[in-house]
Amino acid sequence: MAIREDFSAFHTVCPESSMLTVEQLLRMPSVLVGRPQVFATPDELLRTIGWAHILENFEAAEFLRGNELVLTTAIGWDEDPDFERYAASMAQLNVAALVLELSERLPAVPQGLVDACNNFALPLIVMHRPVAFVEITEAIHQWLFAQQTQRVKAGREITEHFTKSMHQGTPTDAILMDCARMLSSTVLLEDSGYNIQNYASVDILPRNYFEQWQHRSRASHNSGNSDRHAVPIRMHGKLFGSLICPKEAAHPAGVEHVLTMAATAIGADLLRRPESRLWSLGTGRGLLEDLQSGMESNLEFVHGQLEAAGLPIEDSVLHGFAIRLAGGSDFQLAANELESKLRPLANCLIGVIRAPHPKLFGIFSYRHDLRGSFDLAQLRKIRSAACFDGALYLGPAARGLAQGQNSMNQAVAACDLGLNSRDELVHAADYPLALLAHELRHEPTLQRLPQEQLSGILALDTRHRIEFLRVLEAYLASPTNRSQAASLSHLSRSVFYQRLTALEQLLEADLNDARTLTILTLSLLVYRQSHQEAS
Repeated sequence: MAIREDFSAFHTVCPESSMLTVEQLLRMPSVLVGRPQVFATPDELLRTIGWAHILENFEAAEFLRGNELVLTTAIGWDEDPDFERYAASMAQLNVAALVLELSERLPAVPQGLVDACNNFALPLIVMHRPVAFVEITEAIHQWLFAQQTQRVKAGREITEHFTKSMHQGTPTDAILMDCARMLSSTVLLEDSGYNIQNYASVDILPRNYFEQWQHRSRASHNSGNSDRHAVPIRMHGKLFGSLICPKEAAHPAGVEHVLTMAATAIGADLLRRPESRLWSLGTGRGLLEDLQSGMESNLEFVHGQLEAAGLPIEDSVLHGFAIRLAGGSDFQLAANELESKLRPLANCLIGVIRAPHPKLFGIFSYRHDLRGSFDLAQLRKIRSAACFDGALYLGPAARGLAQGQNSMNQAVAACDLGLNSRDELVHAADYPLALLAHELRHEPTLQRLPQEQLSGILALDTRHRIEFLRVLEAYLASPTNRSQAASLSHLSRSVFYQRLTALEQLLEADLNDARTLTILTLSLLVYRQSHQEAS
């Protein structure tokens, strides 16, 4: 009894992405035995083969689905074949290559076929000796199934790895690095505003890698990310951003599967964080810390990274800033508080330094054409938050990252020194000598300066040394107004004047001489920064 049933839905599904190329096919023993002659460009040999099919007639569209390797002996060809139509139909189906076995019936390859295949960029492989097509198809199919098996196994390993990462609470930085190693590539974490928030790479990136990132990434997203791999990071209906890597990345489990599992693990990590700006201390913090410590000297590269992270540098005014944290304050919550106050005024990146005093620091920027409307006095109220202790220290206005780096370092130095911490807003540039002493504090020549210039005071016992240093400090703070200096020293004017006379004798110096005052100011600054005696 005949069974009538529609079997059209039941067909073999080939792997979507094969690891077998036409070039690899030509190395197979079952192919080499036919002494193959190849008509193709090197780029055409990189085409991948998804299946193999023996086709003896000209009606390719009826028997092919695309990406096949077509094998033929030409036994079903007409006396005068239309090679242009034949090659065009195969090219339209994206056939990987055409294999033609020569025989007594067709002892030489027709020039018309060679020309047609060349016109439609269809690789043509001519076998000059008989080959067993069954051995070629068997080898190809075994290869494809082996790759599919390997893909399934590798996919299971990737799933297990990132599932374990979620269970262990692995941080985003570590997940990114794992992903980059698996793909042997660069992996970038981007927020929904096309700003790079973090990245990991196994390669040294070119200097212009992050140049115009937001513009280029937006264009890629709008075009369907055809030029790269991009997977959204979405958890519980919340879109955090995208995980991105170059098109050239590869993995047996498939790049999309690796990125998807990594994105899921990163999403789980981000959901565990209660902060509103989940990545504000990510890559930006690392870059700021490297800039502040001098570990990153390639400013051109960092320029692109900072702009990609959402901090405009070009055509912008930059200010470095720093502010101490109150005891017991959580730096992430404090960063959120600081950012909430800065964001309405300017773009910013915030980092944290834990020693010698816990502090937040960073750079904020605003466009130069808005400078007239930007009032730095608006920053005065920042210190009022309970998580901060002391003034907000501000570096000088800067153009370009090199100046911005210097502005940030000045703000951090002023914050470390606690200069005029009673004020709400302190401009570091108002204290050039203090900053110079701080910058050069480890220079041997400068370290010897207090011992040479203040030797008369330093030779006294502790009580008198502390008192005379306080008097000198008060006088140097107001050398043209001795009454004000006496008030700063908390001494009566008569006692203060007596101490000044004694100071001149101890130091063997004229306290009315401007050069002497400059040297003494620098000496005292160096001494204060290297000795923590109570004043």
